[in-house]
Amino acid sequence: MKRIIRILPLFIAGVVAFSCGPKKVENTNEVAEEANEEKFEDRKDEKDAEFVAETVASNYAEIALAILAKEKSNNPQVKEVAQELEAGHNKILGEIQSFASAKVITVPTEARDAEQKTIENLREEKDVKEFNKKWSKELVDKHEKSIKEFEARLEKTQDADLKIWIEQTLPHLREHLDKVKALESNVTASR
Repeated sequence: MKRIIRILPLFIAGVVAFSCGPKKVENTNEVAEEANEEKFEDRKDEKDAEFVAETVASNYAEIALAILAKEKSNNPQVKEVAQELEAGHNKILGEIQSFASAKVITVPTEARDAEQKTIENLREEKDVKEFNKKWSKELVDKHEKSIKEFEARLEKTQDADLKIWIEQTLPHLREHLDKVKALESNVTASR
């Protein structure tokens, strides 16, 4: 009986360790959000950090969408706009990551789950014309949403450096929006 009592804790520990299995890789968006909540006690600073982290994730998605269009589309206009978007969003991503580093803001290393799902759904689209339409609509929607978020943060932030960066970046986003709107109009009109 004494032997069983001594072995029982080891057996239980083994069962617990085995049942836990390998650790799942954490979503870097969740990790960044939790880290920033702990780091910034001031609600305004936390909201700025949230904006920065979301901007990073959004740029990862836009870059992935641009690369996907360059690979999948047969439309030269789509490929050209995708090339411009990839370059533009790589630049924006580099700038916002530098800003985050300077302000000690934790940022993700990937797009959000919903954006990754959208990218995967577009990747699975078999009809190239349909892909072009869905892709261009997605980019219009993403840029309209980003511009609204940038304008809202510009009004609310008290961080002078963030204000300057947003003011410098908004014209590029508006230019992107004009291009993807024109593209969406063209690919929707072509049958």
